Amino acid sequence: MNGASRVLRPVSLAALCGLLLSPGLWVGPGFDAAVYTLAGVSIKNGLMPYSDIFDNKPPGLYLLNAFGQMALPVLDPWHVTWLLTAVFAVATVLVLDRVLARLLPPAAAFMLAVVGAIGIASHPIAYGGGFTESFAVLPLVTALWVLGRGASGWRAAAAVGFLSGVACLTSVQAVPVAAVLTVAAIASDADAREAIRRGLAAIASGVVLPLLVVAWLGTRGALGDAVDQVAMYNMSYRAASAGFGFVLAASLLILAGLAVPVGVSVARMINAPRTAGRMLWVCLGWAVSEVLILAYENRLFLHYLIVLVPPLVVLCGPGLTLIVEAARSSVPRSRNIGILAGAVTAALLVLSASAVVGLTGITTAAAASEQGVTVQTSDWIKTNTPTTATVFIWGNDTDILLASGRRSYDRHVYQFPMVTAGYWTPAKTEEILAEWATSPPAVVVETPGTVALFRPNPDPPQPPNYDTLGPLRAFVRAHYRLAATFGFSGDLEDVYVYGPPR
Repeated sequence: MNGASRVLRPVSLAALCGLLLSPGLWVGPGFDAAVYTLAGVSIKNGLMPYSDIFDNKPPGLYLLNAFGQMALPVLDPWHVTWLLTAVFAVATVLVLDRVLARLLPPAAAFMLAVVGAIGIASHPIAYGGGFTESFAVLPLVTALWVLGRGASGWRAAAAVGFLSGVACLTSVQAVPVAAVLTVAAIASDADAREAIRRGLAAIASGVVLPLLVVAWLGTRGALGDAVDQVAMYNMSYRAASAGFGFVLAASLLILAGLAVPVGVSVARMINAPRTAGRMLWVCLGWAVSEVLILAYENRLFLHYLIVLVPPLVVLCGPGLTLIVEAARSSVPRSRNIGILAGAVTAALLVLSASAVVGLTGITTAAAASEQGVTVQTSDWIKTNTPTTATVFIWGNDTDILLASGRRSYDRHVYQFPMVTAGYWTPAKTEEILAEWATSPPAVVVETPGTVALFRPNPDPPQPPNYDTLGPLRAFVRAHYRLAATFGFSGDLEDVYVYGPPR
């Protein structure tokens, strides 16, 4: 690689990631990203995750957003989250490029790094930034790079353990992958005594940050709520899942271009195990473990692919090499098979590219439309309520709280926990009603959700949709008046303010 390539290669990959993530700057955060950004705002303001803002993810990204907002106070909180996402995505792709460079010639490695960037940062998958997977994938890919360098011993195991702990502190999706990476660091080329030594090093380094965070949650009285939301609520949410739906088809279309090369690599690994290095076996374990957790959870969102793409891209490398070698073979049968496999791969890559482009148009248009309604609603709230007013979001447009600068009435900043069977109960509804009766929220905003306030519920029903919220509807009907409506069919938002009708 010449001097110009050493500069242009990382710069071009960084520019591609920034370009792919750029819609997030003008369409605003998606639902998850808004929650995580708001969690950062809450921590920065002295509040605690879980006890003061409900969510079911590990707290790593909440803390990172809070630190980012403290370091960059002049920026809007969402822009801080977006910038952090871009930095992590660029770093992930650059590390992935170095991993690929150990397996492939520079041009082939760069081509697959570009594919990895698209799989990590394109809008249908990353949705403009802010997802936990965008942050968890960097320590995972870095741990893979450590293993790919051939490093062994307790120091390498400690490094992999630390990186795995950081990833698990950020995303539940990272847990099975972290286990695969840690086992690979402990068990490879080691006798029992050395494996024990490595295992102790990996565990000791891996639990450092998680234990510090647990101590922080415990001393601030939020540990019980954290266990309830990350463990208990997640189990109920899994049971209420509607399954894979159309997202599975979209995921398969996006990944279709990788199918043949990955299949060729895996077939070669199975037929000749000793020809495959440790990195390829780790990537296979990574991919299989991620598929298994998706099957266990019985749900799939496109942003889960952020964690699945890196190992598939790495597995693609040897497969593509074998296909090219076969297509150049002097043996007619091998050459024909290689040409056929190459043609199918090219066709599937075109299909995947078309799917990404088409879905980008759909998702950006939908996000821009939703953001327009959010801005209208938030502007009305800013204009017509005092800065001390509290807002209760009925539905899932958490971004209203960020855009309006108003506080959430309570820790429930979105609806899902309140409509999940097995977690929510009528007694919990009554507890909220008792709080409303004593000190009602100044504003209630009905936004799109799976259980409506007064508008018709989605048809067909969209789980989770366990409805015990009748008493709250009756309270709103008796004590609030409809002050404004924004949006259009399918994306309407109604603003109710406390007080008698005019």
